[in-house]
Amino acid sequence: MALIKSKTPKIKGLHEVGRYAVGVQWVDGHDSIFPLENLRRGCACDACKGNLNGDVPPASMRMRQLSRLGEAAVFIGWVDGHETIYTMPQLRSLCRCAYCVAEPERPITGG
Repeated sequence: MALIKSKTPKIKGLHEVGRYAVGVQWVDGHDSIFPLENLRRGCACDACKGNLNGDVPPASMRMRQLSRLGEAAVFIGWVDGHETIYTMPQLRSLCRCAYCVAEPERPITGG
């Protein structure tokens, strides 16, 4: 019986990039930088539904906690008390690097 490999993206490294972004190194060699505002606007919780429009208060874009939840997800606790959980596929889908937005002639990171 053949083993089926999982297509779920896996994280090699996770870290804050300055005060305004989160950096992710993926096991497949890809690198992503996610601005905190994009992460907050993309929050898929029942209240936000992945579509936070309008002005976002500064406290809503500052992290108090960034944690990996094993191989399944990433947790972000925001200064304003809100909490966001991104599954690995959700997080990877938010990448807006040149490769992910189909502009490989303008790479910033590896493929």
